[in-house]
Amino acid sequence: MIRMSIYFLLFLIFFNACKEEIEIAEVQQEQIVLCSPCEIEASQDQINSGTTIWPDFTAGGLIKINSLTQLNYEQPIGAYPNSHWNIKPWWKNRKLDPWSEYPYWGDNYITPNHNFKNCVNDNLRWMCGYSYSLKVPETYNENKSYPLIVFLHGGINSDQNTFAYYDRLRDNFYNPENDPYIYAAPIKLEIDWDPNKIRDLIEDIKKNINVDPKRIYLTGLSMGGRGTFIVASKLSETFAAIMPLSPHHGPYSYLSLAESVKRIPIWMSHSDVDRISSYDMAKQMEKRLLDLDANILFRTEIGVGHSGWERIYSDSYVINWLLSWRKENN
Repeated sequence: MIRMSIYFLLFLIFFNACKEEIEIAEVQQEQIVLCSPCEIEASQDQINSGTTIWPDFTAGGLIKINSLTQLNYEQPIGAYPNSHWNIKPWWKNRKLDPWSEYPYWGDNYITPNHNFKNCVNDNLRWMCGYSYSLKVPETYNENKSYPLIVFLHGGINSDQNTFAYYDRLRDNFYNPENDPYIYAAPIKLEIDWDPNKIRDLIEDIKKNINVDPKRIYLTGLSMGGRGTFIVASKLSETFAAIMPLSPHHGPYSYLSLAESVKRIPIWMSHSDVDRISSYDMAKQMEKRLLDLDANILFRTEIGVGHSGWERIYSDSYVINWLLSWRKENN
């Protein structure tokens, strides 16, 4: 009887030890699920205190900035995580990784400095700040200040063809010789563009290169078109004018943002036969803005489908219209 009691006691000790190990493992697993690759809490102090680092640049140069990827952002209210459309973490492929030097950044690139924890889950990289490329004007002079155009790309994932297309599109932008501008293009990993990340991106640029704060502009296509409305609705005091092209209608309507952007000059376009983004919603947005006495120009692109952006961005009239606005004019 005593021997059985001893065996039973040993069994209880062994059982409780196993149970404790299982509970510890479950806690560790929970940490893995919750830990993103960026651990510095995003704040304006981090931007101003030198957390961000730029590579050296020259007039006409193209550089890649990764410093903001160290910053962790809380998911904004109303945002949709990538699970909404079951987006796979495409960035885990090195040839697609927007934080890497691939394919051609070379000396114009600085490797992100992340203090990776044991709990890191790279699937959550979309919680981190944006990596972005920046094109310096050919005639850049450090004694002058320049307009800034921020371009928001479309889509909800990327591949090599996507990156190649946006490279060609960047080179297609009309850039007047007598009024050259700085061009910045972030890469998003989540479904919708995050206004807080764009705010910090603009501050990072202003800290490192001479930007005219009265001449900051925002444009984007498809998911970047709706992103233009989303970002401008939260940063209405930042932009002198915006240009949303073919804004996508999902995952939720952007019509409610009309009130928040009504004081910003808007140049908007959409194809009448677009089968990907809703032309009807775009026209509804135009009507709402007109009813609010907004300064909006709307151009219907006839028969081009979900495209036509190269022609728009290369149009000197359109870009000169955008650059004609200064913040004090609004």
